[in-house]
Amino acid sequence: MSSPAAIVRNLQWTAGAYLFHQDNPVKQTTHFGEDAALLGLPDNNFSLTNFNTAKNTGFALFGQADWAMNKLHLILGARYDYENKKYSVRGEYEKAPDPAFVIRPDTSASANYGAFSPKIGFAYHFDEEHIIYFTGANGFRTGGFTQLSTDPSQPPLYPFKPEYSTNLELGSKNDFFNKKLRLNIVAFLTKVKDVQVPTLVLPDAITVTRNAGKLDSKGFEAEISTTPIKGLEIDYNAGYTHARFKELKLSQGGNEVDLAGNKQVFTPDVTSLLAAQYTYSIGGKQNVKLIVRGEWHYLGEIYFDLANTIRQAPYQLLHTRFGIASKHAELYFWGRNLTDQRYIAYGYDFGAVHLGDPKTYGITLIGKF
Repeated sequence: MSSPAAIVRNLQWTAGAYLFHQDNPVKQTTHFGEDAALLGLPDNNFSLTNFNTAKNTGFALFGQADWAMNKLHLILGARYDYENKKYSVRGEYEKAPDPAFVIRPDTSASANYGAFSPKIGFAYHFDEEHIIYFTGANGFRTGGFTQLSTDPSQPPLYPFKPEYSTNLELGSKNDFFNKKLRLNIVAFLTKVKDVQVPTLVLPDAITVTRNAGKLDSKGFEAEISTTPIKGLEIDYNAGYTHARFKELKLSQGGNEVDLAGNKQVFTPDVTSLLAAQYTYSIGGKQNVKLIVRGEWHYLGEIYFDLANTIRQAPYQLLHTRFGIASKHAELYFWGRNLTDQRYIAYGYDFGAVHLGDPKTYGITLIGKF
Protein backbone atom coordinates (compact mmCIF):
# COMPACT_ATOMS: atom_id res chain seq x y z
CA MET A 1 0.00 0.00 0.00
CA SER A 2 1.07 3.59 -0.48
CA SER A 3 0.16 7.04 0.75
CA PRO A 4 -2.78 8.93 -0.85
CA ALA A 5 -1.29 11.95 -2.56
CA ALA A 6 -4.11 14.22 -1.41
CA ILE A 7 -3.43 13.89 2.33
CA VAL A 8 0.15 15.10 2.81
CA ARG A 9 1.60 16.42 -0.41
CA ASN A 10 5.22 16.57 0.80
CA LEU A 11 5.23 13.06 2.31
CA GLN A 12 5.03 9.92 0.18
CA TRP A 13 5.32 6.45 1.67
CA THR A 14 5.06 2.83 0.66
CA ALA A 15 4.68 -0.21 2.93
CA GLY A 16 4.04 -3.88 2.40
CA ALA A 17 4.53 -7.44 3.55
CA TYR A 18 4.76 -10.91 2.08
CA LEU A 19 4.62 -14.45 3.37
CA PHE A 20 5.93 -17.61 1.73
CA HIS A 21 6.11 -21.34 2.39
CA GLN A 22 8.19 -23.83 0.42
CA ASP A 23 7.98 -27.62 0.65
CA ASN A 24 10.79 -29.18 -1.40
CA PRO A 25 11.22 -32.97 -1.20
CA VAL A 26 14.03 -34.36 -3.38
CA LYS A 27 14.86 -38.01 -4.09
CA GLN A 28 18.10 -38.52 -5.98
CA THR A 29 19.74 -41.82 -6.96
CA THR A 30 23.35 -42.17 -8.11
CA HIS A 31 24.27 -45.47 -9.78
CA PHE A 32 27.86 -46.73 -9.81
CA GLY A 33 28.62 -49.27 -12.52
CA GLU A 34 31.50 -51.61 -13.35
CA ASP A 35 34.08 -48.80 -13.28
CA ALA A 36 33.18 -47.55 -9.78
CA ALA A 37 36.77 -48.34 -8.71
CA LEU A 38 37.91 -45.30 -10.71
CA LEU A 39 36.31 -43.23 -7.94
CA GLY A 40 38.16 -45.19 -5.25
CA LEU A 41 35.08 -47.20 -4.24
CA PRO A 42 35.45 -50.79 -2.98
CA ASP A 43 32.23 -51.99 -4.64
CA ASN A 44 30.53 -51.74 -8.04
CA ASN A 45 27.11 -52.06 -9.65
CA PHE A 46 25.24 -50.45 -6.78
CA SER A 47 23.06 -47.40 -6.19
CA LEU A 48 22.98 -44.76 -3.47
CA THR A 49 19.70 -42.92 -2.96
CA ASN A 50 19.51 -39.67 -1.02
CA PHE A 51 16.25 -38.32 0.38
CA ASN A 52 16.43 -34.58 1.12
CA THR A 53 13.39 -32.68 2.40
CA ALA A 54 13.39 -28.94 2.95
CA LYS A 55 10.59 -26.82 4.40
CA ASN A 56 11.05 -23.07 4.47
CA THR A 57 8.61 -20.55 5.88
CA GLY A 58 9.21 -16.86 6.12
CA PHE A 59 7.87 -13.34 5.94
CA ALA A 60 9.11 -9.81 5.38
CA LEU A 61 7.85 -6.38 6.41
CA PHE A 62 9.09 -3.33 4.52
CA GLY A 63 8.44 0.35 4.22
CA GLN A 64 9.91 3.53 2.76
CA ALA A 65 9.08 7.21 3.11
CA ASP A 66 10.09 10.25 1.06
CA TRP A 67 9.75 13.55 2.86
CA ALA A 68 10.13 16.60 0.61
CA MET A 69 11.62 19.73 2.21
CA ASN A 70 11.44 22.07 -0.77
CA LYS A 71 14.09 20.73 -3.18
CA LEU A 72 15.73 18.43 -0.64
CA HIS A 73 14.12 15.03 -0.05
CA LEU A 74 14.86 12.77 2.92
CA ILE A 75 14.51 9.05 2.24
CA LEU A 76 14.01 6.61 5.12
CA GLY A 77 13.31 2.92 4.79
CA ALA A 78 13.47 -0.35 6.70
CA ARG A 79 12.92 -4.04 6.10
CA TYR A 80 12.63 -6.98 8.48
CA ASP A 81 13.13 -10.54 7.24
CA TYR A 82 12.38 -13.74 9.14
CA GLU A 83 12.79 -17.30 7.87
CA ASN A 84 12.48 -20.73 9.46
CA LYS A 85 14.23 -23.63 7.74
CA LYS A 86 13.70 -27.32 8.47
CA TYR A 87 15.75 -30.02 6.75
CA SER A 88 15.70 -33.79 6.96
CA VAL A 89 17.90 -36.34 5.16
CA ARG A 90 18.08 -40.11 4.75
CA GLY A 91 20.40 -42.34 2.70
CA GLU A 92 19.90 -45.84 1.27
CA TYR A 93 22.22 -48.38 -0.39
CA GLU A 94 20.87 -50.83 -2.96
CA LYS A 95 22.54 -53.61 -4.96
CA ALA A 96 20.12 -55.69 -7.01
CA PRO A 97 18.57 -58.12 -6.42
CA ASP A 98 19.02 -57.41 -2.70
CA PRO A 99 16.59 -54.95 -1.09
CA ALA A 100 17.77 -51.46 -0.19
CA PHE A 101 18.92 -50.79 3.35
CA VAL A 102 19.44 -47.55 5.24
CA ILE A 103 23.03 -46.27 5.54
CA ARG A 104 22.09 -42.83 6.87
CA PRO A 105 19.08 -42.86 9.22
CA ASP A 106 16.59 -40.02 9.30
CA THR A 107 18.45 -36.91 10.45
CA SER A 108 16.92 -33.48 10.82
CA ALA A 109 17.88 -29.95 11.72
CA SER A 110 16.16 -26.57 11.90
CA ALA A 111 17.16 -22.95 12.32
CA ASN A 112 15.63 -19.48 12.42
CA TYR A 113 17.09 -16.43 10.69
CA GLY A 114 16.08 -12.82 11.08
CA ALA A 115 17.52 -9.45 10.14
CA PHE A 116 16.60 -5.78 10.29
CA SER A 117 17.85 -3.81 7.28
CA PRO A 118 17.62 0.00 7.46
CA LYS A 119 17.94 2.46 4.59
CA ILE A 120 18.66 6.19 4.55
CA GLY A 121 19.19 8.58 1.71
CA PHE A 122 18.95 12.11 0.37
CA ALA A 123 17.82 13.45 -2.99
CA TYR A 124 18.16 17.00 -4.28
CA HIS A 125 15.74 18.05 -7.03
CA PHE A 126 17.20 20.98 -8.99
CA ASP A 127 13.97 20.81 -11.00
CA GLU A 128 11.69 18.12 -12.38
CA GLU A 129 14.34 17.02 -14.89
CA HIS A 130 17.56 16.99 -12.83
CA ILE A 131 18.10 15.03 -9.59
CA ILE A 132 21.11 13.87 -7.61
CA TYR A 133 20.79 11.33 -4.79
CA PHE A 134 22.68 9.25 -2.24
CA THR A 135 21.45 6.16 -0.42
CA GLY A 136 22.91 3.74 2.09
CA ALA A 137 21.30 0.43 3.00
CA ASN A 138 22.02 -2.94 4.56
CA GLY A 139 21.32 -6.22 2.77
CA PHE A 140 20.65 -9.75 4.03
CA ARG A 141 20.73 -13.28 2.58
CA THR A 142 19.45 -16.06 4.79
CA GLY A 143 21.58 -19.02 5.92
CA GLY A 144 20.75 -22.71 5.63
CA PHE A 145 21.97 -26.31 5.56
CA THR A 146 23.67 -28.57 3.03
CA GLN A 147 21.99 -31.60 1.49
CA LEU A 148 23.01 -35.25 1.85
CA SER A 149 25.52 -36.42 -0.77
CA THR A 150 27.32 -39.65 -1.58
CA ASP A 151 30.63 -38.06 -0.59
CA PRO A 152 31.36 -39.18 3.01
CA SER A 153 33.70 -36.20 3.51
CA GLN A 154 30.73 -33.83 3.13
CA PRO A 155 28.62 -34.09 6.31
CA PRO A 156 24.88 -33.58 5.77
CA LEU A 157 23.01 -30.67 7.32
CA TYR A 158 26.21 -28.67 7.65
CA PRO A 159 25.00 -25.17 8.57
CA PHE A 160 26.07 -21.96 6.88
CA LYS A 161 25.43 -18.47 8.26
CA PRO A 162 23.53 -15.56 6.72
CA GLU A 163 25.35 -13.16 4.43
CA TYR A 164 25.27 -9.43 5.20
CA SER A 165 26.07 -6.46 2.99
CA THR A 166 26.44 -2.69 3.20
CA ASN A 167 25.37 -0.88 0.02
CA LEU A 168 26.12 2.73 -0.94
CA GLU A 169 24.89 4.53 -4.08
CA LEU A 170 25.53 8.00 -5.48
CA GLY A 171 23.65 8.89 -8.62
CA SER A 172 22.15 11.46 -10.92
CA LYS A 173 18.98 11.37 -13.07
CA ASN A 174 18.54 13.85 -15.91
CA ASP A 175 16.17 14.65 -18.78
CA PHE A 176 17.15 17.01 -21.62
CA PHE A 177 15.53 18.59 -24.67
CA ASN A 178 11.96 18.22 -23.49
CA LYS A 179 12.60 14.62 -22.37
CA LYS A 180 13.96 13.52 -25.74
CA LEU A 181 17.27 12.61 -24.08
CA ARG A 182 17.63 10.81 -20.73
CA LEU A 183 20.93 10.35 -18.89
CA ASN A 184 21.20 8.43 -15.61
CA ILE A 185 24.50 7.68 -13.85
CA VAL A 186 25.14 5.83 -10.59
CA ALA A 187 28.29 4.85 -8.70
CA PHE A 188 28.10 2.07 -6.11
CA LEU A 189 30.09 0.39 -3.37
CA THR A 190 29.06 -2.90 -1.76
CA LYS A 191 30.84 -4.61 1.13
CA VAL A 192 29.81 -8.20 1.92
CA LYS A 193 30.84 -10.25 4.94
CA ASP A 194 30.34 -13.97 5.62
CA VAL A 195 30.19 -14.50 1.86
CA GLN A 196 28.28 -17.67 0.97
CA VAL A 197 30.50 -19.65 -1.40
CA PRO A 198 28.86 -22.54 -3.33
CA THR A 199 30.81 -25.69 -4.28
CA LEU A 200 29.49 -28.37 -6.61
CA VAL A 201 29.77 -31.97 -5.31
CA LEU A 202 29.93 -34.79 -7.85
CA PRO A 203 28.59 -37.19 -8.95
CA ASP A 204 25.44 -36.03 -7.12
CA ALA A 205 25.51 -32.55 -8.65
CA ILE A 206 24.44 -30.91 -5.38
CA THR A 207 25.76 -27.63 -4.04
CA VAL A 208 27.53 -27.31 -0.70
CA THR A 209 27.66 -23.77 0.68
CA ARG A 210 30.23 -22.35 3.10
CA ASN A 211 30.83 -18.91 4.62
CA ALA A 212 34.30 -18.17 3.33
CA GLY A 213 35.27 -14.53 3.57
CA LYS A 214 34.68 -10.89 2.65
CA LEU A 215 33.98 -9.26 -0.70
CA ASP A 216 34.20 -5.68 -1.97
CA SER A 217 32.40 -4.65 -5.14
CA LYS A 218 32.49 -1.16 -6.63
CA GLY A 219 31.78 0.41 -9.97
CA PHE A 220 29.34 2.51 -11.95
CA GLU A 221 26.40 2.19 -14.34
CA ALA A 222 25.19 4.59 -17.00
CA GLU A 223 21.95 4.72 -19.00
CA ILE A 224 21.33 6.87 -22.07
CA SER A 225 17.99 6.90 -23.88
CA THR A 226 16.94 9.13 -26.75
CA THR A 227 14.21 9.55 -29.37
CA PRO A 228 15.92 11.71 -32.04
CA ILE A 229 13.03 11.35 -34.49
CA LYS A 230 9.47 10.07 -34.24
CA GLY A 231 9.34 6.30 -33.95
CA LEU A 232 13.08 5.79 -33.37
CA GLU A 233 14.28 4.80 -29.89
CA ILE A 234 17.97 4.39 -29.07
CA ASP A 235 19.07 3.02 -25.69
CA TYR A 236 22.56 2.44 -24.36
CA ASN A 237 23.41 0.88 -21.00
CA ALA A 238 26.94 0.33 -19.73
CA GLY A 239 28.47 -0.75 -16.45
CA TYR A 240 31.82 -1.45 -14.87
CA THR A 241 32.29 -3.66 -11.80
CA HIS A 242 35.45 -4.23 -9.78
CA ALA A 243 34.60 -7.14 -7.46
CA ARG A 244 37.40 -8.72 -5.41
CA PHE A 245 37.55 -10.95 -2.36
CA LYS A 246 39.25 -9.20 0.55
CA GLU A 247 39.32 -12.51 2.44
CA LEU A 248 38.78 -15.98 0.98
CA LYS A 249 40.24 -19.14 2.48
CA LEU A 250 39.10 -22.54 1.18
CA SER A 251 40.11 -26.15 1.70
CA GLN A 252 41.43 -27.81 -1.46
CA GLY A 253 43.05 -31.24 -1.49
CA GLY A 254 43.27 -31.25 2.30
CA ASN A 255 45.16 -27.94 2.40
CA GLU A 256 44.00 -24.42 3.12
CA VAL A 257 44.28 -22.12 0.10
CA ASP A 258 44.25 -18.34 0.39
CA LEU A 259 42.42 -16.82 -2.60
CA ALA A 260 42.23 -13.24 -1.34
CA GLY A 261 42.38 -10.79 -4.22
CA ASN A 262 40.62 -13.10 -6.68
CA LYS A 263 37.67 -11.88 -8.73
CA GLN A 264 34.07 -12.70 -7.92
CA VAL A 265 32.55 -15.48 -10.03
CA PHE A 266 29.81 -14.90 -12.65
CA THR A 267 30.51 -11.15 -12.60
CA PRO A 268 31.77 -9.59 -15.86
CA ASP A 269 33.92 -6.52 -15.32
CA VAL A 270 32.19 -4.68 -18.19
CA THR A 271 28.62 -4.93 -19.48
CA SER A 272 27.29 -2.98 -22.43
CA LEU A 273 24.05 -2.99 -24.42
CA LEU A 274 23.18 -0.79 -27.38
CA ALA A 275 19.65 -1.19 -28.77
CA ALA A 276 17.88 0.67 -31.55
CA GLN A 277 14.21 0.18 -32.44
CA TYR A 278 12.15 1.85 -35.14
CA THR A 279 8.36 1.67 -35.02
CA TYR A 280 6.23 2.77 -37.96
CA SER A 281 2.53 3.11 -37.34
CA ILE A 282 0.24 2.19 -40.23
CA GLY A 283 -2.79 3.20 -38.21
CA GLY A 284 -6.35 2.02 -38.62
CA LYS A 285 -8.68 0.50 -36.06
CA GLN A 286 -6.25 -2.35 -35.34
CA ASN A 287 -3.40 0.09 -34.61
CA VAL A 288 -1.00 -1.85 -36.84
CA LYS A 289 2.73 -1.17 -36.38
CA LEU A 290 5.87 -2.28 -38.21
CA ILE A 291 8.79 -2.84 -35.83
CA VAL A 292 12.52 -3.30 -36.51
CA ARG A 293 15.00 -3.80 -33.67
CA GLY A 294 18.72 -4.44 -33.39
CA GLU A 295 20.88 -5.13 -30.32
CA TRP A 296 24.62 -5.18 -29.66
CA HIS A 297 25.79 -6.84 -26.44
CA TYR A 298 29.33 -6.66 -25.05
CA LEU A 299 30.43 -8.62 -21.97
CA GLY A 300 33.86 -8.24 -20.45
CA GLU A 301 36.12 -10.72 -18.72
CA ILE A 302 34.34 -13.19 -16.43
CA TYR A 303 35.45 -16.08 -14.20
CA PHE A 304 33.44 -19.19 -13.31
CA ASP A 305 35.48 -20.60 -10.42
CA LEU A 306 36.86 -19.09 -7.22
CA ALA A 307 40.44 -20.04 -8.14
CA ASN A 308 39.99 -17.92 -11.31
CA THR A 309 41.20 -20.69 -13.61
CA ILE A 310 38.05 -20.92 -15.81
CA ARG A 311 38.00 -17.63 -17.69
CA GLN A 312 35.85 -16.26 -20.49
CA ALA A 313 37.50 -13.49 -22.50
CA PRO A 314 35.41 -10.47 -23.56
CA TYR A 315 32.96 -11.17 -26.40
CA GLN A 316 30.18 -9.52 -28.41
CA LEU A 317 26.74 -10.67 -29.55
CA LEU A 318 24.42 -9.26 -32.23
CA HIS A 319 20.65 -9.83 -32.16
CA THR A 320 17.81 -8.59 -34.36
CA ARG A 321 14.03 -8.73 -34.56
CA PHE A 322 11.51 -7.39 -37.05
CA GLY A 323 7.82 -7.91 -37.55
CA ILE A 324 4.32 -6.54 -37.32
CA ALA A 325 2.12 -5.88 -34.28
CA SER A 326 -1.58 -5.13 -34.04
CA LYS A 327 -4.24 -4.90 -31.36
CA HIS A 328 -4.86 -8.66 -31.33
CA ALA A 329 -1.68 -10.30 -32.65
CA GLU A 330 2.07 -9.93 -33.13
CA LEU A 331 4.38 -11.71 -35.58
CA TYR A 332 8.17 -11.43 -35.34
CA PHE A 333 11.11 -12.89 -37.22
CA TRP A 334 14.26 -12.87 -35.13
CA GLY A 335 17.89 -13.88 -35.09
CA ARG A 336 20.31 -14.22 -32.18
CA ASN A 337 24.09 -14.38 -32.13
CA LEU A 338 24.19 -13.41 -35.80
CA THR A 339 28.00 -13.56 -35.96
CA ASP A 340 27.96 -17.12 -34.55
CA GLN A 341 30.19 -16.10 -31.62
CA ARG A 342 31.62 -19.06 -29.70
CA TYR A 343 31.63 -18.34 -25.95
CA ILE A 344 31.24 -19.92 -22.51
CA ALA A 345 27.78 -19.32 -21.08
CA TYR A 346 28.40 -21.18 -17.81
CA GLY A 347 31.31 -22.95 -16.18
CA TYR A 348 31.74 -25.35 -13.25
CA ASP A 349 34.50 -25.37 -10.65
CA PHE A 350 35.50 -28.95 -11.60
CA GLY A 351 36.43 -27.78 -15.11
CA ALA A 352 33.37 -28.48 -17.28
CA VAL A 353 31.84 -25.64 -19.29
CA HIS A 354 28.59 -25.05 -21.17
CA LEU A 355 28.89 -23.15 -24.44
CA GLY A 356 26.44 -20.43 -25.40
CA ASP A 357 23.85 -20.90 -28.13
CA PRO A 358 25.18 -20.60 -31.71
CA LYS A 359 23.59 -18.53 -34.47
CA THR A 360 19.83 -19.06 -34.09
CA TYR A 361 16.80 -17.95 -36.14
CA GLY A 362 13.14 -18.18 -35.25
CA ILE A 363 9.56 -16.96 -35.60
CA THR A 364 7.34 -15.82 -32.73
CA LEU A 365 3.56 -15.48 -32.98
CA ILE A 366 1.64 -13.84 -30.11
CA GLY A 367 -2.12 -13.73 -29.83
CA LYS A 368 -4.01 -11.27 -27.61
CA PHE A 369 -7.50 -11.95 -26.34
